[in-house]
Amino acid sequence: QRRVGSPDEARAAFAALEPKPLVAEAVVDFACELSVMVARGVDGSLAVFDTVQNIHTHHILDLTLAPAPVAPAIAASAQALACRIAGALELVGLLGVEMFLAADGTLLVNEIAPRPHNSGHWTMDACPASQFEMHVRAVAGLPLPAARRHSDAVMKNLVGPEAMAGWPEIIATDGLIAHHYGKAEARPGRKLGHVNVLFPRGALPGPAGIAHALGPLGGST
Repeated sequence: QRRVGSPDEARAAFAALEPKPLVAEAVVDFACELSVMVARGVDGSLAVFDTVQNIHTHHILDLTLAPAPVAPAIAASAQALACRIAGALELVGLLGVEMFLAADGTLLVNEIAPRPHNSGHWTMDACPASQFEMHVRAVAGLPLPAARRHSDAVMKNLVGPEAMAGWPEIIATDGLIAHHYGKAEARPGRKLGHVNVLFPRGALPGPAGIAHALGPLGGST
């Protein structure tokens, strides 16, 4: 990715990135990125998880905060938007909808993913029915339970071999629920696992508290 602000910068970016196909996008002044996971059954029934906030490092998802620390009206609008998209697509299964929360409060859809999504991995430990169970139930025609959250949660991705080098310490740290993907190749920038940390409902901490809860991973947030 290159951010350009003048014709000269655009020409330099094209020269550096060619011959790959390129897409130009307008820069959006946004406060944060939100996402919502929603399941839709064969009968049109919906189960929508809480709106979460995504935090990126070097253009890769680093942290997901569940629930998103935004106004309840914004969180509800994000859920409603995700449900409308799932209905318009006549989706059967799971849909992840990423959105930018613009500075003026507008929600702008950034990406949709018709599958379980990285920003929904917090549901594996913070919900009675995870995003994966919801997807299976939806495509199998089984009833969809309510997408309840019994705990607040932070999900942190484990990216690249440098993150996985600390695996023994990660799994030995109280409070870290670790998930190893078992990928054969550990390339830089590749998501190789994640950890979830749970908190009582309504007790999601701020940045310092999150860093403390992440223990050996807290210094990389």
